[in-house]
Amino acid sequence: MSAKKKRAPRRSVYDKTVDYHRQTLDDAIRKIDFLINTGMYKSIMVIHGYGQGILKNGLRKHFENCRLVREYYSGEELNATGGDGVTIIYM
Repeated sequence: MSAKKKRAPRRSVYDKTVDYHRQTLDDAIRKIDFLINTGMYKSIMVIHGYGQGILKNGLRKHFENCRLVREYYSGEELNATGGDGVTIIYM
């Protein structure tokens, strides 16, 4: 369990949903950072899929080090549609 993970809130509606399937990790990080830095959203569901885990693991590591992300969870932890193929972040 990462340092930013706390007890998972039960929530099924998010301020924004983004789909980064078939994108490079660098592109996905650039795009999600833009959304995070706007300050417009309190929660974002990031769809990254399962694949080889490069995008999923890279994004989650990025969220761990992002000072604006208060906490994040796999969709599996929140019983969200998409399971471990999505990550929900809270600012």
